[in-house]
Amino acid sequence: MYFGLVECCIPARRCRVAVINGSNILQYFQSHTTFKLVLTWAVLSLSSWAYGFEPLQLDSHTGEVNLSPVYLGVYEDTEAALSIRDVLTKGNEYFSPVENDIINLGHSSSSVWATFTVIDNDPQHLSETPWLLEIGYPQLKRVNIYVVADQKVVQEYNIGYGLPMEQRELPHRLFVQPILLEPQVEYQVYVNVMRKNGSIQLPLKLYRPSIFLQYELSNNYIFGMLFGIMGAMIIYNLYLCLSVGSRAYFYYILYIASAMISFLMTTGYGYYFIWPRYPVLNEYMLQLPTCVGVITGMLFVRHFIDVKRYYIFLDRLISWIVYVGFGLILFRLLTPYFLSETITLYVGAMSIVMPVMTYMCWRKGSRPAGFFLLGWAMLFVGVFLYTLSLLAVLPSNSITNNAVFVGAAMETLLLSLGLADRINSERKQKYSALQSQHETVLRLQEAEQRLMHRALHSGITGLPNRTFLKTQIEMLVSSALQTQFSVVLLNLNNFHEFNKTLGHSNGDAILYLATQRMNAACEKEGKVVALERHSAGVHFLAGVEGVTFALMLSDCGVPEAQQVALRLLRDLERPFEYQGLALDIDATASMACYPEHGTNSENLIRNAHIALEAAESSNEKLAVYSQQIDPYNERRISLLGELRHAIESDQLQLYFQPQISLKTNKVEGAEVLIRWIHPEYGFIPPDEFIPLAERTGVIHALTYWICRHAFQIKSSLTRQGFDIALSINISARNLQDAEFSQKIQLLADEENISLQDIVMELTETAVMTDPDHALKMMSELNEAGIRLSIDDFGTGYSSLSYLKRLPVNEIKIDRSFVMDMATSGDDQLLVRTTLSMGHNLSLVVVAEGIEDAPTLDLLKAMGCDLAQGYHIARPMPVDAFYKWLGDYVAVLPDIDTDSSGSACLDG
Repeated sequence: MYFGLVECCIPARRCRVAVINGSNILQYFQSHTTFKLVLTWAVLSLSSWAYGFEPLQLDSHTGEVNLSPVYLGVYEDTEAALSIRDVLTKGNEYFSPVENDIINLGHSSSSVWATFTVIDNDPQHLSETPWLLEIGYPQLKRVNIYVVADQKVVQEYNIGYGLPMEQRELPHRLFVQPILLEPQVEYQVYVNVMRKNGSIQLPLKLYRPSIFLQYELSNNYIFGMLFGIMGAMIIYNLYLCLSVGSRAYFYYILYIASAMISFLMTTGYGYYFIWPRYPVLNEYMLQLPTCVGVITGMLFVRHFIDVKRYYIFLDRLISWIVYVGFGLILFRLLTPYFLSETITLYVGAMSIVMPVMTYMCWRKGSRPAGFFLLGWAMLFVGVFLYTLSLLAVLPSNSITNNAVFVGAAMETLLLSLGLADRINSERKQKYSALQSQHETVLRLQEAEQRLMHRALHSGITGLPNRTFLKTQIEMLVSSALQTQFSVVLLNLNNFHEFNKTLGHSNGDAILYLATQRMNAACEKEGKVVALERHSAGVHFLAGVEGVTFALMLSDCGVPEAQQVALRLLRDLERPFEYQGLALDIDATASMACYPEHGTNSENLIRNAHIALEAAESSNEKLAVYSQQIDPYNERRISLLGELRHAIESDQLQLYFQPQISLKTNKVEGAEVLIRWIHPEYGFIPPDEFIPLAERTGVIHALTYWICRHAFQIKSSLTRQGFDIALSINISARNLQDAEFSQKIQLLADEENISLQDIVMELTETAVMTDPDHALKMMSELNEAGIRLSIDDFGTGYSSLSYLKRLPVNEIKIDRSFVMDMATSGDDQLLVRTTLSMGHNLSLVVVAEGIEDAPTLDLLKAMGCDLAQGYHIARPMPVDAFYKWLGDYVAVLPDIDTDSSGSACLDG
């Protein structure tokens, strides 16, 4: 692929006449015989002053002359220090002969001098008619031409691209300067050029104006075709890009445009026609488009060949090459460095990598890669012929000089054909894909119909299912003609006996027969709504859940609907025969009416289910929904969402109920209780919203909220000098959280409190739900320093063997045993037994629910450790708790006792 002609970096051999000085002679003598050295020294010394170049003889037959090496001498002034005066002073002493047809010094920052001698021997040539001296390399920043006669500069010109085009005597894409030659006068012409670290070539020609005009017309024709082709390809591919929308065309357009700009620079047409007044652009208009050409060329090949489909590593390599190209562009724009050699190497490397990469993809079966390789081969042939002409292997003529451009044009055409072939191939593939897609769509429609039927029908009975029923209910609700209807549920109560006795296969067959009987009975009733009409008949029933079926009754009130439902039940419960067995079916019905019991399918079916549960629990045959039999209500659902908001916005409150030691009467701790004062419902009991939180998972956020705020209170109590423990209730759901222990420790670290003063209370039911997992989690909490307590001990079904294994520190006797123990001998026995068992297991025993002094005295006599209850103190908010603690501590030494000797603590 062509990426733009950057520089020709083929260094020419530089042959100069050596000036023999003393050190040269000494070195020469060290390696040769005396005779050879003397002879060589004499010859070289003689040539140092006598060497000259053959003068160019012009006559009447001369139309154009390529200044070949026989006429030319060249000198590379590496210091760029010589002036024309210095050159004239020493004559040809500086100059060396040229070996190739074109002076080519490769990349150089030197000042280069070339000279030739010319004599016009045509007596008929008018002195006012100039000869045209052409330097056919438009990339030279400085071009100075000196025409010398008799060691005097008679003509001097400066026409490099560093100057605006309008300052040239003859504006032209190349450097063309008219020079006047008097007949029979010998002129020495000196050409001095310089470039900024770019390649330097000096193809020199002399023309008669008429011949030059003919030559220029042919060149303009050729280059006009080249640029016309490239412009046409840009327009053509732009149309394809807008039509197809593929990025490959967009990158190809940019690639052609960058190549076109590079050609405009290398041919000189860009400076001549487009930017003649901005010579500074000549510094950038070859290197930058070349880098852009590499980048867009790489991106074009990536999408054109679909490299990633064949080699992922090649796709990544292209990305890195693109990044390097952008880096070179930025570096060239932001720094004064010319980067000619670097960009040349970059382009050269990519010119090798690209065909190799494309060849690999072609071997993998990429058809577009074949077009690319063919186009690249055309370009390679053009570059190869042009290079051979520069090396003088082939003659320099219109074919070799324009081979690169012809190759680039052929490449552009071939790649455009490749893109067109790609469109044609993709079109065929799309057509084939559309045919296949059409067939697939037909098969999918058939499959979808089968799946839809399966999704909306039971595989056992063939009846419509719950989803189908909901759709039909919604249709009735939205119908303006239907003002009242009922949803009836029929449940087969004893059907599980058939499955267990006869097996599921027979059970399915019996269920099918039963639903057919029900459907036939519904057909006899004129009020039953037909749900679905099919080829075999009509479906009046719908399967709702398991062996629960639904039907709809229209245009009848509740009493009439009840009578229809009871008749259907009696018909369903009539015995029927199956494989010689007389089978009886027991059934229950329920009903929900529109619009009294619901205004949509969801509510109607839900309420009918609630009525069915009520009928089964009361052993009734038929139940009609009412709010009185609905254990679920909207308030509980509303509370769930509002509880989340209350937790997030700190609308909950903590209350504290003190626990005192029955031995010392000191406050040893307090139980942390949660309170929710709802802005609409007022006080909501914990036993209403906590079970709701446990069922929905909100209990985790609630427990962490309680712990965080309780730890803050604990930190405040410690700062005020109250060293008491806080007891926090946790749920069985908390024990299922694998990160519960770590999160509690993090909360404690945030408040800088010790977990040694934290007691976590669990019910026996919570522990025994999953004893093994509970044991693991409780062990983690115990290892963190948290004391564990079994709350409501004695009301659950805990095993003493599990209690022995659990890392428990205390047990809490349930209030139901404590409240009446002063008057109940059985309760006293249970409490005494619990105290004895707990102490034998080295556990602290806490009694709660103490509401009078005799109960407190009795517990103290039995040896109970801690006590809490209304007789001691009611649960109180934190401010009141602080005050209570202060008052209690103040009067603790002077505690009054009643006649029984117990402390009167309830304040």
